[in-house]
Amino acid sequence: MSTTGNLEAAREAVLAAIDAERDNLIALSKFIHANPEVALQEVKSSAACADFLAERGFSVERGVADLPTAFHASKGDGRPHVGYLSEYDALPGVGHGCGHNLIAIAGIGAGIGLAAALPHVGGRVSVFGTPAEEAIGGKVIMARAGVFSGLDAAMGAHPGTSEAAVPYLEGSGQALACQGVRIAFHGKAAHAAADPHNGINALNALIETFNGINALRQHIKDEARIHGIITQGGQAPNVVPDYAEGSFLVRASTRAYMQELVDKVRAIAEGAASMTGARLTFERSEEPYYDMITNYPLARRIKKHLDDLGLQLPDPKVEPGKGSTDWGNVSYEVPSVETSYPIVDRVITWHSKEVVEAADSELGYANTLTVAKALALAGLDVLTDAALRAEIGLAFERERAARA
Repeated sequence: MSTTGNLEAAREAVLAAIDAERDNLIALSKFIHANPEVALQEVKSSAACADFLAERGFSVERGVADLPTAFHASKGDGRPHVGYLSEYDALPGVGHGCGHNLIAIAGIGAGIGLAAALPHVGGRVSVFGTPAEEAIGGKVIMARAGVFSGLDAAMGAHPGTSEAAVPYLEGSGQALACQGVRIAFHGKAAHAAADPHNGINALNALIETFNGINALRQHIKDEARIHGIITQGGQAPNVVPDYAEGSFLVRASTRAYMQELVDKVRAIAEGAASMTGARLTFERSEEPYYDMITNYPLARRIKKHLDDLGLQLPDPKVEPGKGSTDWGNVSYEVPSVETSYPIVDRVITWHSKEVVEAADSELGYANTLTVAKALALAGLDVLTDAALRAEIGLAFERERAARA
């Protein structure tokens, strides 16, 4: 059992370790920022992060879940076990317009901080390098492979505007489940003027699918979304299209409702095929994104430590999710929080050159390191407070069961 003296020594060790690595963490972030690499090509960034942790005594496994640019670094052993998630992929044509160079050092800094407390309190800490957040969702693949299994808590941070906040209020921190769908119709080509009666119009089938989805929208829950585009619709106006294809995204507040809507979209497409005589190909994306189950007891600890460290943030908005994140799949496996925090003093457009500048700013680095401290201190709470672990676990099981 941890004594009061041990806890105070552990807390001091956490803060001192992050302070001691301040310049090194900023240099690592600047390297990632100056060498933007898109999803699954984060060779330099991943290696730099993994090497950084290995040089500080972490045991590092590279290429986890068959993802060459993913890694798992750990220190300590047994339970409790706290994990921090880092990202480092950039946006094509933009660079680090989502601030993933800061996400990288938030997780690494927190991991190094908590590792410094292990001699005082025991337990285990892991840092996970999670690639391709902006594309296929590396965390989805890693969660499916069981990489996060056994964690008592998973935490990470995402930079934002002046409105960024810790999702500690019930109903905040939401994200939509999301499933990609490819719908293709195979028809029969014919001359559109001279011989249309011998053709089967694949494009008509796809258009009727859009019409059916438009009708369905009247009868779905407010937070659900179905959107799509025509990716192929024929080659010439005087030829009956023998092939047409569309790409769709189906989003909903829970993965269960998302799958219900996907089934309804499939039924619409089957009806369109029956109406037109075209043959249907219906394919779900291999890896759907799940909705986000934010663990509020854990988020409240992060909020408390940020307040104590002097980073006062606004209350989070309590509203349905609008986007989707691969964090959702992690949150169905282990208790999870991805907190947000500001790197600018105003509201700006995300995924932009303004964010690229903010991600390499004094304010960005200062707030990121403060957040790393708060995450590490929340991790210390998880390692040492059995009642908190029970509360976190109960909230996780209750919310996951409610969304089944």
